[in-house]
Order: sequence, then structure tokens, then C-alpha cells
Amino acid sequence: MPRRRKPFKPKSMKRRAKKANWLNLPADITANILHRLGAVEILESAQKVCTAWRKICKDPAMWRVIDMHNHGCLGDMPYDLDKMCRHAIDRSQGQLVDINIESFGEDELLEYLAQGGRSSQLKRLEISSCYGMIYESWTDFLKKAPLLEEIELTFAAISDEAVANAVQSCPMLKIFKYNDNGYMHDGRPIRQEIADYADAFCMAIAKGMPKLRHLELIGSAMTNKGLQAILDGCPQLETLDLRRCFYINLDGSFRKLCMERIKNLKLPHDSVKGHKFALDYNEQLRAMRGDHRAM
Repeated sequence: MPRRRKPFKPKSMKRRAKKANWLNLPADITANILHRLGAVEILESAQKVCTAWRKICKDPAMWRVIDMHNHGCLGDMPYDLDKMCRHAIDRSQGQLVDINIESFGEDELLEYLAQGGRSSQLKRLEISSCYGMIYESWTDFLKKAPLLEEIELTFAAISDEAVANAVQSCPMLKIFKYNDNGYMHDGRPIRQEIADYADAFCMAIAKGMPKLRHLELIGSAMTNKGLQAILDGCPQLETLDLRRCFYINLDGSFRKLCMERIKNLKLPHDSVKGHKFALDYNEQLRAMRGDHRAM
């Protein structure tokens, strides 16, 4: 009888395939991959892998977008985020177009960004939960960022004076997001001076940002007076987010006016689910104390 052949067993893909070597990828592909990391990961990890990666990480083009988001407790971090952010800004060599600063930084960081042409090409600025950034440095900063198209501020402060003067400094501004501590404005009676300030802020927007197309004001204490100023002063407005703005009255003809004027309108009682800072009252208090471990 003929000898019976053993069934053919193909070699495993693992044995046949050559081991992939990430270090041998073309520089442009490696740069594309590293771009997906945040600034902290690049500075603390990626650039320390090898000489080739460090060279890529030092290229100013890698720092045209700086993402300094973080989700840890600042007190537990082994590095200085403010110092790290300044280093990243310096690496951009004036090519910076987009920066996100989250949960750290004071006025001095904004002043640093404004100096020496560091913000001359900036088109987008996002600042979140930076309670040390108050009013003083904004007016000067906006003068040094003439190409700004988008500003997003969440739990951060900017003066109504700076907003009112923005049209002179940032004529290309199209998107403004100013999300306040909405848990403070939950529909219960509010002091008149708080409502007056919120309305004055809306009037500053109407005066200083007439070319706005997208406006987000989650948690504002504005009344109909402030909203009317925005409708009158921002004729190109397409998107208006009024979630948690519980002191405006959209009954009757005023609601109809808003619906007719604005293509994409979000109303006070619409859900904030999905917004990255849609925290409840207790979570916001913990965030303000920097205690993220209890969340």
C-alpha cells in the first residue's frame, strides 16, 4: 500500500511574517502616528524611544497643534504642566495654530503665549478649568493673536472689555464658546447684579464679535435683554447654544424669532449629555478642588 501522506499544515502567520519594526517606518508615517498623542505623552514618552523619534518630536511642524488635556489629579502628577506647555510652545517656533490648555495654567502662561510672536499664527484656542486665568491678560493676548477664528472657554474667565474689543484685534473670529458654571444658575431666584453682568457680557459679544457664526453660552445667567442684543448684533449667527440658560423667557413671539433667525438652536432645557464638561454640581465642586479621585 502506498504510504499515506500527512495532511498539509501551513506555517503559522506568526512564524512566516517578519516582525514589524515600528522604528523602521518612514518619518512622515511616524509623525502622523505621534501626532495622535497629546503633548504630555510626546514629551514624557515618545521622544525618549530612540534618536529617530526624538528628531521627529523636535520638528516645529509636530507642535502646530498642542493638546494639553489631562484627566488626573494635578497634585499626583510628577511633572510641571505649565513648564511643559511653555516648552511645547517654544518647540512650535511661531507655527502654533491650535492649543488646548486644561486644568492648569495662570495668567502668566497666557502672557507667555502672547510674547515674541508665539501666537501670531494661532487660529484656535481652548482653555478649560483654568481657574488661575482671570481677566487681566486677555486684552493684550487678543492683540497678539490676530488670526484667531475660534475661542472655547469652559470654567475660565475673560473680561467683557476684552470681548468688546475683540473685533479690532481678531477680525476673523467666527466661533466663540463660553461655558459658565451652570450649576450656579439653575433657575432659582438670582441676584440682579449677576443677571446684569451676564447681559452686559452678551452686549459685549454683540459689539465685539459681529461676524460670529457659532456661539455657545451654556450656563449663562443672561436674560432676554442679553439674548436680544446677540440677535441684533450678530446677524450672521447660524448656531446658538442656550442650554442651561434658565433666565431667558422663550415664550410666544420671542421663541419664534429665535427659531426663524437661527438654523441650529439649542434651548435651555435641552440635555447637555455628551458635552465633555457636562458635570453635575458635586462633580464640579470636586473638580474645582482638584480632587478627581473621588469622581
